Amino acid sequence: MRTTLALLASLSCLALCAASSAADPSSPIHALTPEEFARAGLNKLTPEELLFLDEALMHHQQPVVKEEPVKPEQKVVKSTEKAAASFGAEQVVEVKRVVTEQELHARIEGTIESFTGRAVFVLDNGQIWQQRMAETVYFTPKLVNPEVIITRGLIGYKMLIVPANRIVFVKRIQ
Repeated sequence: MRTTLALLASLSCLALCAASSAADPSSPIHALTPEEFARAGLNKLTPEELLFLDEALMHHQQPVVKEEPVKPEQKVVKSTEKAAASFGAEQVVEVKRVVTEQELHARIEGTIESFTGRAVFVLDNGQIWQQRMAETVYFTPKLVNPEVIITRGLIGYKMLIVPANRIVFVKRIQ
């Protein structure tokens, strides 16, 4: 009895809804069977709510027109050599070296790829220095005539190989 009553209420709502959307047979609610209408709980809605639901569904079922994105003009500006050289330069921290009587500025003659043990360094001023502490050091890329700064420390001399920012403890042998 209860099921029959619910079915009659559903059919009456469906009839009301069908009458309100009779002009548009493609209505989503109109396409439902009475069983689907009742299972969806639509029989609990008032005629005004059904009408609103029908209009809302119709509105959302309208085809969406995709607009082509506007393509910006492709403009490639090639940088000049000066601009390319200064690109990112604000991030490079320059170390300003103050030359004092306690420093020797020179260059190692030749190319250095690596050294190990007690390496010997011949400087462009004729001096020869030797590595004091046995360690192996590799340079990538190879260093060609790298600048060095030799300073006196508390326990001897240390040589800063400037391009690699590497310190080597040394002693003068000639």
